[in-house]
Amino acid sequence: MTSLPLRPLLAIALALGAVGAATIVHAEPKPAAAAIGPAVGARIATNAALVESTGRKTTLAAVAHGKPIMVVLFRSAKWCPYCQGQLKSLGPVAAAAKARGMGFIAVSYDSPADLAAFAAKQSLSYPLYSDTGSKMIDALKLRDPRYALDSFANGVPYPTTLLLDAAGTVKGKTVETDYKIRPSNADLIAMLARV
Repeated sequence: MTSLPLRPLLAIALALGAVGAATIVHAEPKPAAAAIGPAVGARIATNAALVESTGRKTTLAAVAHGKPIMVVLFRSAKWCPYCQGQLKSLGPVAAAAKARGMGFIAVSYDSPADLAAFAAKQSLSYPLYSDTGSKMIDALKLRDPRYALDSFANGVPYPTTLLLDAAGTVKGKTVETDYKIRPSNADLIAMLARV
């Protein structure tokens, strides 16, 4: 068995480390999550058009019924495994919101048919709504800009949760710039107390 001299191996390791460090230094920084979307304390327009999984058109205001509401914006129930896992786990949060007399919905750019299929398969206890064309996502400045126009993911939001009071004022907010990370149910249930 032949072995390479230690000095050339060390030189190669240092060179590879320098290349990796250079790559990291030149990477674009992620935006600060707090700066994405509406600020806590801001009032948002609640006339945003949504489509129920049944295909019926409605608005965020109509869905809220004049009450506070927690809105979870997610990437896709059709193809995002992180979103699918989150959606499957949110039943206790929806139940806690209902116990407080609040609404709870989840919204994505998925088609109503895709949302209906996922909700039925998972027996979700809360409604899913389609933001067709990502209009509400764009109005809230939550579109994840990392996807090209021809990408199937173009139009997805940063994974976000908004807690709105009856007037549409943001009382609580979480935004994740890493799509693999989601807030815990305990954190979301604690957020409900802000209204």
